[in-house]
Amino acid sequence: MTQEVKIDINRTGFPVKLGTIELWFDSSLENLRRFFNVEELAKEKLKEAQEKAKHIHFPDDVEVEDIDIKTVDAALDVNKEFIAAQYDIIFGDGQFKKIYKKYPDIIALEKALNVVGLAIAKKIDEQEVERSEQIEEKKNEALNKKAKKK
Repeated sequence: MTQEVKIDINRTGFPVKLGTIELWFDSSLENLRRFFNVEELAKEKLKEAQEKAKHIHFPDDVEVEDIDIKTVDAALDVNKEFIAAQYDIIFGDGQFKKIYKKYPDIIALEKALNVVGLAIAKKIDEQEVERSEQIEEKKNEALNKKAKKK
């Protein structure tokens, strides 16, 4: 019988707590490209949402009594789609639904996006410093080993 070789892989990332919901931010190099391009990716999703809502027309002079609730709902849906796209790009597909189910307040979630973005960017910077230090440490170890061999 052959022995299995098992190697654990620790995912690169860190937890992000949003209210009582704990999410995972994947800080792998592959995902960081998506994170730093989040607005561009979200704008593409927004275009899709706008296509769905193309029929909406907001008159220039709106009287409160004249507001069509369907028009307002459609406009809110477009904004919600844009916010949802950003959460899903940052934390993975389907995560916005999970957050929105617990916190059905699009304005609060939109405000939280800025805080989330800043906090994640700060954490990424800290990780980069750690990575640089680890690389420097390994480089020094290699150089010391090489020097000892001479």
